[in-house]
Amino acid sequence: MIIALIIKGILAPFIIVLLYSNSKALQNQEQQIRNFWENIFGEVYQIRKQTFVKNSAFKPEYNQSRYNVAESPVYCKKSDSYKMAHPDIVLQDYYVWRDYPPSNLPKKITLDRTYAVLDKVSPSKIASYKYENQLPLQLGFIYTTVSTLFNNYVWGKGLGCVLQKYSHIPGKSSVAMKNQLIDNFMRYIRDFEKKNITNPECKRNASFIPETYRLNDEDDCKAFFETFKTTDYQKRFKKYGPQYILKTNQHRGEGITVLFENETMELLEEYDHGQECGNISKQVIAQRYISNPFLYKGHKIEFRIYYTIVSTKPVIAYSYSRALIKRCAKPFSVHSTEKGAHVCNTAIVKNLVKTDKDDDEIEDEEFFIDWYLEGLEDLLIKQGRAKKGWLQSYLYPKIHRSLIHMTKATYHSFARDSTFGEFFAVDFLLDDNLDVWVLEVNYNPQILSVTPDRIKRNYKMLEDHFELQYAFIKSKLYRLSQLGKALIKKDTKSIINQSKQVEELLRDKLEPQFELSKENLYIKIMDEGLPGTQAYTNLISKECLK
Repeated sequence: MIIALIIKGILAPFIIVLLYSNSKALQNQEQQIRNFWENIFGEVYQIRKQTFVKNSAFKPEYNQSRYNVAESPVYCKKSDSYKMAHPDIVLQDYYVWRDYPPSNLPKKITLDRTYAVLDKVSPSKIASYKYENQLPLQLGFIYTTVSTLFNNYVWGKGLGCVLQKYSHIPGKSSVAMKNQLIDNFMRYIRDFEKKNITNPECKRNASFIPETYRLNDEDDCKAFFETFKTTDYQKRFKKYGPQYILKTNQHRGEGITVLFENETMELLEEYDHGQECGNISKQVIAQRYISNPFLYKGHKIEFRIYYTIVSTKPVIAYSYSRALIKRCAKPFSVHSTEKGAHVCNTAIVKNLVKTDKDDDEIEDEEFFIDWYLEGLEDLLIKQGRAKKGWLQSYLYPKIHRSLIHMTKATYHSFARDSTFGEFFAVDFLLDDNLDVWVLEVNYNPQILSVTPDRIKRNYKMLEDHFELQYAFIKSKLYRLSQLGKALIKKDTKSIINQSKQVEELLRDKLEPQFELSKENLYIKIMDEGLPGTQAYTNLISKECLK
């Protein structure tokens, strides 16, 4: 009878009224939850704001972010409270903002593998009208190439919310700029003596950069030009070729000069054999050239390790366990004057060979080696220079130890907040003695589609990267939910007098239920939220941590 009445439409108005009533009740319940959390997050901002760098003010006119994205003083309260009311947004989905057009591989991966927000926005796109774009409440991971959004938004109010991650660190130039990295490295090594760390192994393990001179530093500059006057330099140059390489703060292989005979004469003339030291201020470093590199099929190779600082409060870092191996375009000889024999940058490789080959042919394994470091271990085993397990027992620990020391040497300038992180690509050289050297650190590294296998691996790497970022967002959401339950139980609506507890809650920590999946290739190598040597996965001994 009832079914017949429904079919005839007689009960339809009553059902609509019932559904509407339930809908209104749910809406009221959600609004109560959001109001509760908006009040809490308003106080959270007051507690965490002292950690921030200088921010913009809320402006009625066009902001300077290059995105024409409107800024709201209540955005973070609304975004964070919305996620607390709808936790599945964080627990089940990835909402990622990546700029640049879809032809850019990271953007394509973001579109394919996440709920991409602001997907039509790019730094170069001219807006049709003011505030064309609005920040979605669901946004969790801000994966933009523009690295200064903290200067365009009031961090913690207009962007950089509690339940967000940003892919850049204010102050990262201390590691990403060559001159600053060298300054910090030298200071870090000198501090070993100040701290009375006498074990020579501590200093040796921390020395991840070849001997380097800063030509904008008068003392370094004069010491460098003194080396040219020695008979030892002349003998080594004649036997082993170039002894030094010049570097500027440029990337992608630009700003690199190998000091062959002509280049050396030009440098000596420019600096008047060292007499002009102190008068020339341009930032150039002279670094000992590793003239005995490990060779693959007669070519020099370098390998790139992708490395992520996922938080700066505390400093937590992960290394990706699949390396990108780059082969130089020209056969190696210490006396070769061709840059392509000495510098293995991808852009240089393509530029050198494209005159002889089509672009499709350039994307060949001949120049872009699509095997992992496990392939290097197999090669060394065949040569009788290593045993099974060499990679895990020797090479990876050396790489990870270098990354840890590099971070410790430079993080003094980082802004400290759990929203800040950075994705780096660190280029290493393996010499013929199987020692490892850091050559360059790149932020905003290019992720290219040079071979089909490389595309597949880059998809996997960014999928793992998104999981890593969201694992920490999920962990924070869980801790906040526990706080909310405790406040409700105590019938308390304010946390302003619990600042220490809240600060501890906001410090990044991966909760056990959100550990990375077994398939994820990121490995934690540093977590200063842990005590003693555990903070550095026991790769730095206690006596080296005074």
